[in-house]
Amino acid sequence: MERLIAKAYNNVWVAEDGDWRAEIYLEDDGLRVLIDHKLGDNKEDVWEYAAMLGDNFNLVTVPLGQHYCRDTVTEDWETYYEDGDAEFTLSDTGMLLWNDLKEDAGKGLAFKKIGLFYGTRWMKDDIEVYFWEWYDDCYDIRLYQRGAEDEILKATILKGEYDLSSDSVTATGEFEGEEPFTVTFSYDTDYDMIWTENGVDTVLEESFLTD
Repeated sequence: MERLIAKAYNNVWVAEDGDWRAEIYLEDDGLRVLIDHKLGDNKEDVWEYAAMLGDNFNLVTVPLGQHYCRDTVTEDWETYYEDGDAEFTLSDTGMLLWNDLKEDAGKGLAFKKIGLFYGTRWMKDDIEVYFWEWYDDCYDIRLYQRGAEDEILKATILKGEYDLSSDSVTATGEFEGEEPFTVTFSYDTDYDMIWTENGVDTVLEESFLTD
């Protein structure tokens, strides 16, 4: 039962304005929580915690949480403190609530699930799928056709809407000069990504390529 409750937190979440994102991942001895706030000019504030399930099915953190500012281009960062503390709860409507016990940074924020797609890369034959970002309430998905030396031969961008009930993303797009297509992305029980097109499922392979 406790593991099932913990899995309810295991997701990527976004606040209404889109500038705040929470990523919560299961680990062997608990959960890892990352809160990301975009500041502009390639800067972002990050709060990072180690957490465990509490008595009231909330997440309680180890009071060694970090708050730092990171440059997403240079990867330089400035640490503000390393003694942060927080708790996380799920509202009656399934929203993630963050009670920052150090500086109350989470006041007024409520995060909704967007699935475990953000930032992942997968391959379907020579097509790389990259869930690049979350914009305007949908995923910005980059598709690249790779050549023999992994060079990019052509590319397109899909806008994918997340369906909470099926935990899937459906997107429509096309490569220049080719027919439009609609594809649904989902995960199987082994957390392999599934590409579904015209009723046919394809298991994708994890990609370790970079642009």
